[in-house]
Formats: sequence, structure tokens, C-alpha cells
Amino acid sequence: MTKLNHLFLILICLSITGCAQLFSEQVYVLVDQEISQKPVFSGVIYSIPEKVSVRKIVLLGRGKVQNFDVYVRDKRMNWKFVKEVQRAIEFPFEMFVAANTDAIKIAHRSVTGKGRIETIQLYTIAEKDE
Repeated sequence: MTKLNHLFLILICLSITGCAQLFSEQVYVLVDQEISQKPVFSGVIYSIPEKVSVRKIVLLGRGKVQNFDVYVRDKRMNWKFVKEVQRAIEFPFEMFVAANTDAIKIAHRSVTGKGRIETIQLYTIAEKDE
């Protein structure tokens, strides 16, 4: 019975330290790759030369825009829906995602708002030195 108690205490300690890592503040680093833009019928595709682990997308532009969807390209080269934005946003606008991708697509559902998205910034999580 004491072996089970020891095991139980060890599991509790491990879970507490693991949860502390989850709740620690994350440091975002700008992805240092050139972002190219390609207009398509439904919006704009923003791509980079190689796949990275994207954790945050920042939209930069002017004015206010609304009614657009955000997609990321997956490893099978398919578009995966990430976020729907219906309300009017102001720039800069941050979105938090978890994707390993080389392209983001902003698809406009309708032309509303008096502004435009000019470019995006992609961020990843910094590696922490232990």
C-alpha cells in the first residue's frame, strides 16, 4: 500500500510541475522569412519559403475590415479553417493559432469595411534555455 501512496505522490508532483509549464508566459518571436502575397479570387494568400510552427498571426493594415475567414495550409497542401472574423477589427489585429504551415489565406466573404489588410506577421514560440 505504501508503494501506491509513493506513486500517487510522485504523479501529483509531476502533474503540478507539468501544469506550471503550461501556464508560464510564452515568448513570441517574429518568423524571419520573407512573406510573399498572391491575390486569389476569394482573397489573398500570404506564403513563406518553408514551414514553421506558427503560434500567432498579426494582421497589419489601415482602416477597419470585417467579414473574412483565415485558413492555414496543412502538410497535405489543403486549406484548414482557423478563424472567422465577423466584427470590424482595427489594426494591428492578433490571432493565436497552432499550426505548422508555410501559407495563410485570408478569404473575404463580402466586401465590407473601409480599410484593407496590407500584410501579415507570423510569430513562433521562442525556445527557452533551461
